Amino acid sequence: MSNCGKRILVTGGSGFIGVHLVELLILQNYEVMNIDIQAPINGRNVESWKNVSITDADFLRQECLKFDPHYIVHLGATTTQNATSILDFEVNIKGTENILGVANALKNLKKVVFTSTQYVNTPGYPYSEDLSELRPYGFYGESKLRGEKMTAELLLRTNWTVIRPTTIWGPWHPVLSDGLWNEIAKGRYFHPKSDKAVKTYGYVKNAVWQISRILEIDNSDTDRKVFYIGDDNISQDKWVSAFVFRLTNRKMRRIPKNYLFLLSEIGELLNNHGVKFPMYRSRYRNLITSNPSPLASTLKLLGPSPTSFDDAVDETCSWLEKHKLLNGSVE
Repeated sequence: MSNCGKRILVTGGSGFIGVHLVELLILQNYEVMNIDIQAPINGRNVESWKNVSITDADFLRQECLKFDPHYIVHLGATTTQNATSILDFEVNIKGTENILGVANALKNLKKVVFTSTQYVNTPGYPYSEDLSELRPYGFYGESKLRGEKMTAELLLRTNWTVIRPTTIWGPWHPVLSDGLWNEIAKGRYFHPKSDKAVKTYGYVKNAVWQISRILEIDNSDTDRKVFYIGDDNISQDKWVSAFVFRLTNRKMRRIPKNYLFLLSEIGELLNNHGVKFPMYRSRYRNLITSNPSPLASTLKLLGPSPTSFDDAVDETCSWLEKHKLLNGSVE
């Protein structure tokens, strides 16, 4: 089916997931407008970018009415887990309210995709389809749970779908590039012994493919539904060890969990005194806690993703090497 003449508004299209989504949609012949307060991080498709803040209701409305999209993918958000207050998430709450408000005024709009997060529920806490029974993880998770509720309550006549990205990874990921992957390449990474944690990861090119499929699929299969975005659940040990072998050509080094726990306590003290240390309490908890996502409905509806795990690891590591990111600086 041809997408020529179909217009898609992407909020936050300059960020990690956004640049990949915009690139794919353009390849699929959609007319794309990316609204973001930053230029695309990969320097591509700048002609599709407009410097618009979703917290500026009047300017946002003006630009959206002018573009008159058939679809909206709302990615724009503050994503930090280090916030000290829900007030740090004006973009996620007020910005989402503004997007939903203008969506109700768009006469040709067919579907809105609201991007939430797996962190609307705390890792390790029982999952429920009832939003009132979820326990959001941090203020970020709380802000996104509010966004889901607003989407259901405020979109009056437009079809909508909520997506919850899992741990999405791949080229242009700013945190992993300067964090885990860099530590692995420098030989500084140690993994807990007997790691049985199972998690959900999603290669970014597979993730945006899934989003594009949700846009294409008939509304009767996607309207007022929630889909987790990611590849199938996988052991954390397998995911990390694949990067260790690809980046160092060695097997992953493992140490007892109690040693890692002690390191995390030392790191917590150092970080609290302004000394950067790679292991701390929340990172330790993340390492030992399983967080599989309910992907069954996503995989049943969309089918298998186009890029295999091995190819995704190789593409990502090749990108890291090409851009010389393994010393922590982007080129």
